[in-house]
Amino acid sequence: MIDILIIQRLLIALALGALVGLEREYASYRKKGHQFAGIRTFPLIALFGGVAAYFGETVSVWIFVVSSFMMGLLIVLAYIATSDHGKKHVGATSEVAGLLTFLVGALAYYGEINFAAIVAVIMTVILYSRSMLHHFTQKITGKELADTLKFAIIAFVILPFLPNQAYGPQELFNPYIIWLMVVFISGISFAGYIAMKWFGERGITLAAILGGLASSTAVTMSFAARSAKQKKIFAALALGVILANGIMFIRILIEVFVINRELFWEMLFPLVSLALITLFFSYFMWKHAKQVKGKIELGSPFTLKPALKFGIFFAVILALVKLADVYLSSQGVYIVSLISGFADVDAITVSLSQLAKESLSLDIARNGIMIAALTNVAVKGGIAWWFGGRKFRNIVVSLFLVLILFGLALSFLL
Repeated sequence: MIDILIIQRLLIALALGALVGLEREYASYRKKGHQFAGIRTFPLIALFGGVAAYFGETVSVWIFVVSSFMMGLLIVLAYIATSDHGKKHVGATSEVAGLLTFLVGALAYYGEINFAAIVAVIMTVILYSRSMLHHFTQKITGKELADTLKFAIIAFVILPFLPNQAYGPQELFNPYIIWLMVVFISGISFAGYIAMKWFGERGITLAAILGGLASSTAVTMSFAARSAKQKKIFAALALGVILANGIMFIRILIEVFVINRELFWEMLFPLVSLALITLFFSYFMWKHAKQVKGKIELGSPFTLKPALKFGIFFAVILALVKLADVYLSSQGVYIVSLISGFADVDAITVSLSQLAKESLSLDIARNGIMIAALTNVAVKGGIAWWFGGRKFRNIVVSLFLVLILFGLALSFLL
């Protein structure tokens, strides 16, 4: 008797293969790929993988091994057959996709439906993004590639070998935690920079939002200086700074969520409230701001020297907060938060989030992060006032003053 569950899994394999085949057929139609397989062949490849897995389990594992070898051989022969005579074949994307589709079919048979679906969807997205990926790589500079390799080294080479153990008096320094935060913060900036490179210059608003992922202070400085020279677009520039600052609140929430879920719920209401005020004000600003193309120079997302500086700064802040909590109680933590907010919000955020998992109370950690965030808003307001044009600074400083007063009120009420 036929097992209905097996039929269902094989049908899922066919559907996932059809998804990949649909993209390959479309690419062939648009002349973005060569004729290897399409809407009919890829579902059959997935079905082949599922059937081979079935016989490998019910009869002999060697059937699956031989089937895998035959699939690989067929792909090699197809690669040779579809290559243009006398011309060098430019790639084997479809062939590799065919082999992965065979394995997706096998995964579907073994009941790993979610895994198979994730692999199939990711594969299809990568295949469909061919032109965007090529365009993206063409825009990468040598320095950006070098910085990417440096980030990979600190994240995947150095971090795993660091000891996850506290050292020194009061156990002030943990090499693994300190370096993990370097990787974490660098990763956020890196993601923002990649998004900027991917989408290109799509206007001041988009530049500000993406730039806020890397550095809202850098956005403020850049747009303030520009508003003094290009006074006609002051509204669009002011909107950009306001949105970048709003992204900072979301970034803080993400950092807290990753490190300390319990503290995240404490921070959710005040930070979301500040973000909503920003969004509400931004909507009215957007109606008056002209959509003009803009560019913000944020530099490279990662270089070794700034990363090491952040690591040192984070370690010092972490040590000061611990000592302040031991000898000065909550007042000392708040003083450190106030000072660190002048330079960087991320360091104090991750420090207090980490300490709130160990010895620091959630209330003190929440208030400390709020103090640092509001101090940083005040610093950006000062930058806008000092470097920006008159209309630009009036808009930015007015909203930032509202955010600071509302944030302080929330801190006292909670």
